[in-house]
Amino acid sequence: MRIKNDSCEIQPEFGSLINHCRDEYNWNDDDAKDYYSHWVKPSKENRSLLADQETPWVYQNSLKLKNAPYVGDISTYKGGGYVQSFGRTVDVTKKILKNLQDSDWIDLNTRAVFIEFTLFNGNVNLFGSVTMAVEFMATGGANTKADIKVFRLFSYVGGFGAIVLVFELIFVAMTIYFFVREVNRMRKDGKAYFKGFWNLLDFCTLCLTIATIAMKIMKIGLASAAMSALKQATSTDFVNFQSIALYDEMYSWMVGFVVFLSTIKSIKLLRFNRRMGMLGQTIMVATKDLKIFGITFTIYFLAFCQAAYLLFGKNLSSYGTFIGSVESLFAFALGQFDFASMRGTQKVLGPIFFFAFVGVVYIGLMGMFLTIIGEAFTLVKSQSDEMENEYEMVDFITRRLRGLFGMDEKKKVTPQDESGNSKVSGSLRDLLKESDC
Repeated sequence: MRIKNDSCEIQPEFGSLINHCRDEYNWNDDDAKDYYSHWVKPSKENRSLLADQETPWVYQNSLKLKNAPYVGDISTYKGGGYVQSFGRTVDVTKKILKNLQDSDWIDLNTRAVFIEFTLFNGNVNLFGSVTMAVEFMATGGANTKADIKVFRLFSYVGGFGAIVLVFELIFVAMTIYFFVREVNRMRKDGKAYFKGFWNLLDFCTLCLTIATIAMKIMKIGLASAAMSALKQATSTDFVNFQSIALYDEMYSWMVGFVVFLSTIKSIKLLRFNRRMGMLGQTIMVATKDLKIFGITFTIYFLAFCQAAYLLFGKNLSSYGTFIGSVESLFAFALGQFDFASMRGTQKVLGPIFFFAFVGVVYIGLMGMFLTIIGEAFTLVKSQSDEMENEYEMVDFITRRLRGLFGMDEKKKVTPQDESGNSKVSGSLRDLLKESDC
């Protein structure tokens, strides 16, 4: 990736001393022209002839390379660039690199150099797409970064692959069933369907599930196309798996969202458990106080993040960006920190920041949070006897099942127990009547 000459403005006071200015990489000033060797500009008549050539001096766009933009530490780069394919042997690659070095392929206008290659381990059926980048700053420094994405293209390999295929077909069949069921419910309830929390959760889960199935089908198509291109490639052609690796990563995110929402739906089944019910009631009672606490925590935490970014961002890579500072302090709050690095960077302010964060966040804010939860739980526990009879109904059903299989000890039934059982049985009959209606 290259930057144009005179891409930044020279101050008039230094005009007699500086005759050029090259800015940091950006999408507006990136160089996308075609050149001869040694970056010699062609004449207007020869520009059209260079466009069809594939040399390391001719720019190739992202569509031709089938590459996605790359997010580096310094900037975000387009998917295109000036490309040189290496050979299949070490000697050929050394000759290519020597030729690029002698031709000054990397010069003062260069802002990033990427090395991309793909690995495959047949023993574990895994691909590895590797991108190694060197980012050059306008000040002359360089920053290195390696990005490795591991993914699986062939899901149906061996006996286990057949099992995976069967379960995926079952998943598709269940998705079709729930799709039909939810459509019927929406027709029946109309706009009232979207007013219930659990209905919205079912709707979001269904939409994400359908999107995940579509992405899976597209992933199979992309894998087939990539393998076909690999079989037809010559010894100097490079088949880019970077886009497929990125797509596989997005597919994994979608699957993760579906699993997350499905796990939340399972909480609905735990409402008959007394302790889980008390947990839900505790959160509901403490909602107002937790909102105030959330605002307070956010203000203090972001203040510490900004302070950490200003204090350690210059020397510690984990605090090099504000987002990195947020992630590092979240890890700090969970117990992962490096006090020696903080003290080595800022001998006085580093320890002060460390103990201030411990005192305010660990002791102060966490103590406030536990106090809110504790008071709400005490109130809910004192009112647990006035809760609905759903929990006793579940206990009654559990005892009957245990007794049916001989797992429950026999005990003498007192009139008080009979009255309690009659109440539970009455609640059970009322619930069954409501479900029939």
